[in-house]
Amino acid sequence: MSYYGARNRLTKLMLEKMDNDNFLSQIDHNLWYIIPDLDQLTSIQHCFVQFNEDLQTKNFLDNCIEKSEHFFTQLLHSFVLSFLQYFMAITSINGLLQRGSMFVFSEDQFKNLIDFRGENKLTNLLDLGAGDGEVTSKMAPFFQNVYTTEMSTTMRWRLQHKGFQVVEVNEWDKIRSGSGEDSFVKFDAISCLNLLDRCDKPLSLLKQMKKALKPNGLLIVALVLPYKPYVEYNPDNKPSEDLLEVWSPGFCVNNEPCKMNKVNKQIKHLIENVFEPIGFELTKFTRLPYLCEGNLAQSYFYLIDYVFIFKNK
Repeated sequence: MSYYGARNRLTKLMLEKMDNDNFLSQIDHNLWYIIPDLDQLTSIQHCFVQFNEDLQTKNFLDNCIEKSEHFFTQLLHSFVLSFLQYFMAITSINGLLQRGSMFVFSEDQFKNLIDFRGENKLTNLLDLGAGDGEVTSKMAPFFQNVYTTEMSTTMRWRLQHKGFQVVEVNEWDKIRSGSGEDSFVKFDAISCLNLLDRCDKPLSLLKQMKKALKPNGLLIVALVLPYKPYVEYNPDNKPSEDLLEVWSPGFCVNNEPCKMNKVNKQIKHLIENVFEPIGFELTKFTRLPYLCEGNLAQSYFYLIDYVFIFKNK
């Protein structure tokens, strides 16, 4: 590419980023937190918690915008990513470059969701698929011990650097607290944030988490809805188990036609046909933006997360 061609390409990239960021600046952030047609979810409507953009969320977005202004750093990351993606998973590359951190909820929002009122910390938290630990850090202040799992080697480095205990992805339910036969650690809470739609066997994982939780322990689940599973480490990117495999989009219960919107149908199905039969009772749920640091194209990215708090019955 000639000098002028390269310069024109850079100019085009900068203009595209300006357009994308201008679009982001016009979004009404209040809409991120509102469930359309909430009254359709009659049986669980009382469990819904309405949040708004708070200071910690705003600070994350401001930091995303500031980092995205470092144009040549973003350009370097883009070149490295385009080369390494032939040898490494995107998650591992992000860990190596310390980019692409996520944000699900603030400390205050999490405190509200788990109904934490006392000064005494809970004992054990397990965060499955913890990534670089940025989301874990919002939960950690409420627990004495924080265990994490992560498949990506570079992300495991990041978690260890932040001081979190990293356990093997196939060994987290075998952590010992002593030498006796019944000395396996039981968790006060297990977080499974944006993982069920990214793992191979989500149903098996849910049953495994139930066994590892204390009685009345909390299961914290975040899901992007509508549900679109994608398994990064499978050749066809499809899971072996599908949470919606028995779901019929045109009907709800007893084949009665249902006029619910697609997301509300999926929420109803997941609670009634997945979580409750396994033994989880919904206590709270909310709708939050699932935020990610941006790149050369725009300052940040977002999806809509539905966060559910279940009690282990």
